[in-house]
Amino acid sequence: MRNFLIAGVITVILWIAEDLLCTKLKNPLWGGIIPLLTLTFTIYILATGMISFNLTSFIVFLILNLFIIEGWSTGREKYKKRQKSELDKMKAHDIDN
Repeated sequence: MRNFLIAGVITVILWIAEDLLCTKLKNPLWGGIIPLLTLTFTIYILATGMISFNLTSFIVFLILNLFIIEGWSTGREKYKKRQKSELDKMKAHDIDN
């Protein structure tokens, strides 16, 4: 149970960091750092045998990676929407003047 709690806390911290990197920075590669590190770390853990490779561990790591990658995608969409909204406001302001 303790390991599950620690994994959950780490996942939440990664999710928050991922959201900040994806939604605040212009270059999408910054948001790709955490998914790449997570995937690399997952492969390393399973390849070295730190955790036995079975269906349960595979599903847990798969879900973690999918959440992180989904966060990257969602964050980029938020960034693009915010940029478009700001551009629309600027265009509307220019038309009014």
